[in-house]
This record gives sequence, C-alpha cells and structure tokens, in this order.
Amino acid sequence: MRRGLIALALCLAATAQASAAELRPFTTGSVTAIKEQFAGRPFILVLWSTTCTHCAGELKMLGRLVRKAPALPLALVSTDTPEDGKDIRAALGRFGLGRIDTWVFDDDVPERLRFAIDPSWRGELPRSYLFDAAHRREAHAGSLGEATVKQFFQSRGKPR
Repeated sequence: MRRGLIALALCLAATAQASAAELRPFTTGSVTAIKEQFAGRPFILVLWSTTCTHCAGELKMLGRLVRKAPALPLALVSTDTPEDGKDIRAALGRFGLGRIDTWVFDDDVPERLRFAIDPSWRGELPRSYLFDAAHRREAHAGSLGEATVKQFFQSRGKPR
C-alpha cells in the first residue's frame, strides 16, 4: 500500500512538471519566433527578473488575469540566466504563471539581447511591449497595471 502511494505521488509530481511550460532560451532571433507564435493576434511581451521588486507586483497581477482568461496572449521573458531556472520556475509558480510561455536570456552579452528587442531599451525593468494584431508595438516602461492590459485587449479585439 505504501509503495503504491509513493508511486502515485511520483507520477503526480512528474505530471505537474510536464504541464508547466519549459523555459526557452531567448536569443537574438527569439522576438521573431514569438511574433510567429502570435501571428495575426495581439499579444504582450513582458520582460522581468527574479531580482526586480516591481516585477513581482506585475507578475502577480498577470497571474490573476491568466486565472480569469487562461488564453491571455502573453510571452514572458526573464532577463535572468538559464542557471537561474529554479528561481524563475518558483516565481512563475508562485504567481500562477507556470504554464505561460517563458523565455530566459541566453547570451553572455545581455546587451545584445536588449538591442534585439529594442535598440533604445537600456535594461530597466519591468518593461513590456504591447503588440497589436499587425505586430506594431508600443513600449511600456514600468509596471503595466491591470487597467492597461484590459484596455489594450479590449481596443484590439479579445484574445483568442
């Protein structure tokens, strides 16, 4: 009986980990891949870090919205490193974002990645980009706020 419970617990743990989104390496070509993923649809690209105090509040708000609308088109990009994977996953789980597509900076020169996203971005966090269905973008420095996210999707059509 005890072995059966242990086997069940291990199976459930493996299933829970399999349902969590994997951390994808963010390289200079990743913005193009993200745009392809959301072809013809508006989406928000959110840049954050585990060490950013203001990012936590924004992630908490996004987690609330994702619970209400699981198909909310978001792409999260952690500006940490792949070595921080455990902390990144813990933060995503804490905020209810464990199943959202998440990328992590994967370059020895993070400035190169920042430039690939936006040549005028200097690394301040949180930072977001609101992409309309034609993928014209609007940069947003600082925390987005729930009203901004809702207004963005209401004005550009509901997320699919």
